[in-house]
Amino acid sequence: MIENKTSLLVQLNVNDLQQLIQEAVKNELENLKNLIKPISKDSENESNIISREEVSKLLKISYCSLYHWNKKGILKAKKIGSRVYYLKSDVMSKLNQAS
Repeated sequence: MIENKTSLLVQLNVNDLQQLIQEAVKNELENLKNLIKPISKDSENESNIISREEVSKLLKISYCSLYHWNKKGILKAKKIGSRVYYLKSDVMSKLNQAS
């Protein structure tokens, strides 16, 4: 596909140029704000995840048992990168079942 590369020369006064720049910056800031909102919601959920170490201490089981429970679907693990976490609600429900 052949692109038509034409140059366009536009004359603007300073006020018009400032207004165009302000509108462009405002639009980009709105886009960033919309991207940040889901991230902050995810960070709220981060308090609902706990590490293998915390789960192991809470349930008084070994890492090996946690691994086997995950494989059997008893307590599902979540991975963030190479780290393994568990949902606090899942762990608490498992703890209540054992009581």
